[in-house]
Amino acid sequence: MKTLKTIFMALLCVAFVSCSNSNPTPAEVAAKLDSHAPLTDSDYTVMIDYCGEYARSAQQYFDIINRQPADSTAEYTRAAQDLANLKAASPYLDMFRTAIYAVSESQIGEKNAKKVEEYQKYEAFPLPAGAGPDLTLPDEVGLIEDMPDTDTAGVIATGDGIAIDEDVK
Repeated sequence: MKTLKTIFMALLCVAFVSCSNSNPTPAEVAAKLDSHAPLTDSDYTVMIDYCGEYARSAQQYFDIINRQPADSTAEYTRAAQDLANLKAASPYLDMFRTAIYAVSESQIGEKNAKKVEEYQKYEAFPLPAGAGPDLTLPDEVGLIEDMPDTDTAGVIATGDGIAIDEDVK
């Protein structure tokens, strides 16, 4: 009987400790964002993991879509529908993406910055401000060194211009 009581107390202590150190839920973080409350590192962890898990799941559909020669193939249509269903099952995705885009990499903390590095290989993962390429210019693959000059007719005469990705993804 004494052994059973000791085991019960140990389980109760473990349950108490695990509940007190848990991360907030996505719904709790969304409520904090709505109320404009300050966010903690654990809040950023929840948002990054939420978006990262979505991006990891969505990557298989992006791979199918990117391989298709046109958007009218049956495979493309199925993958696009599955991707839409996945997004519909992620109610906080747009809210968390917006929050991640708006924050600088230095604000999310070192541990979360490492998570960002892990998740950034997925197409659907949002990068914090200042991390990775400029997300507002999706076709840009390099830095703009020189803007091209034009002659009097408005024709580009010289300069490197901007390098663009020829393969639209």
